Amino acid sequence: MTKRIIIDILLFLSVFFWGPVLPMIGALFFVYYFESFYEIMFVGLIIDILYGSPLMHLGGFSSIMMFIAVILFISSIFIKKRLKFYSNR
Repeated sequence: MTKRIIIDILLFLSVFFWGPVLPMIGALFFVYYFESFYEIMFVGLIIDILYGSPLMHLGGFSSIMMFIAVILFISSIFIKKRLKFYSNR
Protein backbone atom coordinates (compact mmCIF):
# COMPACT_ATOMS: atom_id res chain seq x y z
CA MET A 1 0.00 0.00 0.00
CA THR A 2 2.86 2.37 0.76
CA LYS A 3 4.34 1.64 -2.65
CA ARG A 4 1.10 2.64 -4.36
CA ILE A 5 0.86 5.91 -2.41
CA ILE A 6 4.42 6.85 -3.34
CA ILE A 7 3.74 6.03 -7.01
CA ASP A 8 0.54 8.11 -6.89
CA ILE A 9 2.36 11.11 -5.47
CA LEU A 10 5.14 10.83 -8.05
CA LEU A 11 2.61 10.44 -10.87
CA PHE A 12 0.62 13.49 -9.81
CA LEU A 13 3.79 15.55 -9.41
CA SER A 14 4.97 14.45 -12.85
CA VAL A 15 1.91 16.15 -14.36
CA PHE A 16 3.25 19.48 -13.16
CA PHE A 17 6.88 18.92 -14.17
CA TRP A 18 6.72 16.90 -17.39
CA GLY A 19 3.55 18.02 -19.12
CA PRO A 20 0.70 15.84 -20.30
CA VAL A 21 2.38 13.08 -22.31
CA LEU A 22 4.88 11.43 -19.96
CA PRO A 23 2.47 11.08 -17.00
CA MET A 24 -0.08 9.36 -19.25
CA ILE A 25 2.59 6.93 -20.49
CA GLY A 26 3.48 6.18 -16.86
CA ALA A 27 -0.18 5.81 -15.96
CA LEU A 28 -0.62 3.39 -18.86
CA PHE A 29 2.15 1.24 -17.39
CA PHE A 30 0.64 1.39 -13.90
CA VAL A 31 -2.86 0.53 -15.08
CA TYR A 32 -1.49 -2.91 -16.00
CA TYR A 33 0.86 -3.16 -13.02
CA PHE A 34 -1.81 -2.70 -10.34
CA GLU A 35 -5.07 -4.62 -10.02
CA SER A 36 -7.30 -1.56 -10.44
CA PHE A 37 -5.56 1.75 -10.99
CA TYR A 38 -8.37 4.29 -10.66
CA GLU A 39 -5.84 7.08 -10.37
CA ILE A 40 -5.45 7.17 -14.15
CA MET A 41 -8.78 8.98 -14.35
CA PHE A 42 -7.65 11.60 -11.83
CA VAL A 43 -4.42 12.10 -13.76
CA GLY A 44 -6.45 12.62 -16.94
CA LEU A 45 -8.66 15.14 -15.15
CA ILE A 46 -5.69 17.10 -13.78
CA ILE A 47 -4.07 17.16 -17.22
CA ASP A 48 -7.29 18.49 -18.75
CA ILE A 49 -7.61 21.16 -16.08
CA LEU A 50 -4.02 22.32 -16.52
CA TYR A 51 -3.37 21.84 -20.23
CA GLY A 52 -6.75 21.24 -21.90
CA SER A 53 -8.31 23.54 -24.42
CA PRO A 54 -11.67 23.22 -26.18
CA LEU A 55 -11.60 21.57 -29.58
CA MET A 56 -14.04 23.31 -31.89
CA HIS A 57 -14.29 20.43 -34.34
CA LEU A 58 -15.58 18.28 -31.45
CA GLY A 59 -18.17 20.80 -30.36
CA GLY A 60 -16.01 22.47 -27.72
CA PHE A 61 -15.16 19.19 -25.95
CA SER A 62 -12.12 19.84 -23.76
CA SER A 63 -11.73 16.66 -21.71
CA ILE A 64 -9.69 14.64 -24.19
CA MET A 65 -7.20 13.16 -21.69
CA MET A 66 -9.98 12.25 -19.27
CA PHE A 67 -11.77 10.48 -22.10
CA ILE A 68 -8.57 8.64 -23.06
CA ALA A 69 -7.95 7.70 -19.41
CA VAL A 70 -11.45 6.25 -19.00
CA ILE A 71 -11.09 4.27 -22.24
CA LEU A 72 -7.70 2.93 -21.10
CA PHE A 73 -9.07 1.96 -17.70
CA ILE A 74 -12.13 0.17 -19.12
CA SER A 75 -10.12 -1.59 -21.82
CA SER A 76 -7.56 -2.71 -19.24
CA ILE A 77 -10.29 -4.54 -17.34
CA PHE A 78 -11.15 -6.63 -20.40
CA ILE A 79 -7.52 -7.12 -21.45
CA LYS A 80 -6.48 -8.26 -17.96
CA LYS A 81 -9.13 -11.00 -18.07
CA ARG A 82 -7.48 -12.43 -21.16
CA LEU A 83 -3.85 -12.26 -19.99
CA LYS A 84 -2.39 -15.39 -18.40
CA PHE A 85 -0.37 -13.76 -15.63
CA TYR A 86 -3.48 -12.03 -14.24
CA SER A 87 -5.35 -15.31 -13.79
CA ASN A 88 -3.51 -16.00 -10.51
CA ARG A 89 -4.73 -12.78 -8.84
